[in-house]
Amino acid sequence: MITIVGLGPSGIDAMSAQAMRALESAEKLLVRTAEHPAAEELAARGLRFETFDDIYLSASEFAEVYQSIAFRVIGEARESEVTYAVPGHPLVAERSVALIVKLAREEGIPLKFAPSQSFVEACLETLAASVDDGLKLIDALAIASTLPASDCPNLIYQVYDRSIASDVKLALMEVYPDEFEVYVISGAGGADASVEKMSLYMMDHRDYDHLTSVYVPELETND
Repeated sequence: MITIVGLGPSGIDAMSAQAMRALESAEKLLVRTAEHPAAEELAARGLRFETFDDIYLSASEFAEVYQSIAFRVIGEARESEVTYAVPGHPLVAERSVALIVKLAREEGIPLKFAPSQSFVEACLETLAASVDDGLKLIDALAIASTLPASDCPNLIYQVYDRSIASDVKLALMEVYPDEFEVYVISGAGGADASVEKMSLYMMDHRDYDHLTSVYVPELETND
């Protein structure tokens, strides 16, 4: 059995009660990364778990990271019940979970989910934005091969340093004017959540971290 838990978008206060119970009752707890407020708070409370941060440091690309994580989780699940925790909601923008689900189904390993709110809802709440007209999610690490949709808002995640922000800026400038205004969201879901509105060309003139996303509004036309 693999129980896949969502840690929510920020600290444990934003985590679901179901997720917390799953973590506290886990026989073997694996956490994708310790670089998340909820993981830090759980460790401070004395909850013991293993992370995959060492793989991030040794792997040459993210596809290798996610594959290594999936193989490790499946390997552990062949021996005993395992709980795997990821930031946000486990079924929203979590490549390692998608790989684990695929492999588990191939091997007949039962799956159970204990979700929490994803970063998407947290970002929209911080912005007080609606998705009535649609929303496209874009992984910043795949921005070179994933074109933004100018006819609806875009939410770009994994914008965790200035170099990635620069790549995102250059890709967006192929579609939007240099002065187009975007919203940089920091710490969505937490008490210190903030939004900074700026012109597109200024995107890489600030610092970023693992809890930063960029919201790009719909490009209005005069047609």
